Amino acid sequence: MSNLIEREFSMTEILVKTTYQVVISKENSFQSNPIAFGAGFFINYKGNLFFITADHNIHIEDHKINERTGSDNFLAILNNISDKSTFSTLMTPIGGFYYMQSFDISKRDLNPQLIDVAISLVNRSIFQAPFRTDEDIMDENSNLLVRANEEKFEFLDEHIIEPSTEDSYYVFGKIKPHFKGLFLHRSNTFKNNLKFINRYGNYLLLNTREEILDYEDWAGLSGSPVLNQEGKCIGVLCSVNEGTKSVFVKPFSIILPFLDTIILQEQLNKN
Repeated sequence: MSNLIEREFSMTEILVKTTYQVVISKENSFQSNPIAFGAGFFINYKGNLFFITADHNIHIEDHKINERTGSDNFLAILNNISDKSTFSTLMTPIGGFYYMQSFDISKRDLNPQLIDVAISLVNRSIFQAPFRTDEDIMDENSNLLVRANEEKFEFLDEHIIEPSTEDSYYVFGKIKPHFKGLFLHRSNTFKNNLKFINRYGNYLLLNTREEILDYEDWAGLSGSPVLNQEGKCIGVLCSVNEGTKSVFVKPFSIILPFLDTIILQEQLNKN
């Protein structure tokens, strides 16, 4: 997103180009069908490149029982560059994730809670190809909003903001994955005009305009950046409650201390 100053981008283009689609596999070869799909985003923070996603995308089993099992799945980002001759698509594996757990020292059992954000400090040298948009996106009048095969963006420090009840918030992603033969099909979805209500523990509580009737309309969006109308990011989409209007977002007020700690830890490891 560093080239935002060069020209004005539409909200749709910013959403599409800052949200990266990920696949989760049980094996590091990614040869078998993924066990889950999700999203994430890059942020260039204090000169360090991080990839951020929801922790439950990677540690599915852990979040089912709210306990660290020691079992890690594997995550790769879709580059959206395909080879039609081999029916394959390029993916970039991302590893070295930091994931966290909180404890309440006032409780005898410490009441451990998993923190639903996973962070990888990324070395750009692992990128063998760029990340691109995968398809043309039109508005309801068939006007082209986003072109296929354009390079995607990363956030900068200046794109991080605190939530405001004055703003509206937006999420983009892909839902309802299914295979037709060798080909993966998913549907684009835009979640528009979400409103910040209040802080809820370590989360931000946002509300949709209409009740969330089907969780599957949101499954696959976990890890997406949540943006205001100016394209600034307030945090990571983590979960929704079916039958309510509730959307839960992990804010940057929680995430930034982790980024600072990771930077410090990496510096200590080099000394």
